[in-house]
Amino acid sequence: MGNEVLVTSEQTPIEIALGIDEEGMTTARKLYSFLELAQGQFSRWAKTNIIDNSFAVENEDYWGFDIDVEGNKTVDYKITAHFAKKLSMLSKSERGEQARNYFIGCEQSLKIAFKKQRAAELERAKGIAVRQALTKAIQQSSENERMHGHAYSTYTDVIYKSIFGKNAKQLREDFGISRKENMRDCFSEEDLVKIQNAEMLVSALVGYGWGYNEIKEFILNKGINKIAA
Repeated sequence: MGNEVLVTSEQTPIEIALGIDEEGMTTARKLYSFLELAQGQFSRWAKTNIIDNSFAVENEDYWGFDIDVEGNKTVDYKITAHFAKKLSMLSKSERGEQARNYFIGCEQSLKIAFKKQRAAELERAKGIAVRQALTKAIQQSSENERMHGHAYSTYTDVIYKSIFGKNAKQLREDFGISRKENMRDCFSEEDLVKIQNAEMLVSALVGYGWGYNEIKEFILNKGINKIAA
């Protein structure tokens, strides 16, 4: 929105530029100044865009109050952040165009973020079925009994080590999460795909009767990143 906008809080750049306060409000005069509209035309602008605006509700979108300007009593309006943003987008000024471009950019960013989030969620959902298959393969083998019930975590550490060079405990420390939190939520979509492919491979090898040492040597020496890609 311009070099004068400096993000120093949790507010968005447009909220800072509009002078939105802690209560989520700004004033019509601050908005008018932001939009760089013609001097001396505020009252006419306020009547058209606020008072006579059929889409604005008094005491919900705006509240009138008296102020003193150079010894003269006049009127200003407290307006909500939502209403201020709406008026910004409707303005035909250069600043209004900037506001429109800002919100369009935000919308596009949100769409991209949603698509990435959705793709990651789908990979996590597929990952559940893959992990269940791995768990079943281990349970049907003798590995779990031999490892005293720790076969799944042991195989998981080998898979992580082959892909990331670290075991589950080390990755949790890197992500700064506890054992109760789902580490899969920290992986990228690409990493989730590699993990799933590796888990399917391990499931197949366990099903063929391979033992832990054979599987460990195979995936570490061959490089699971190449096999799982």
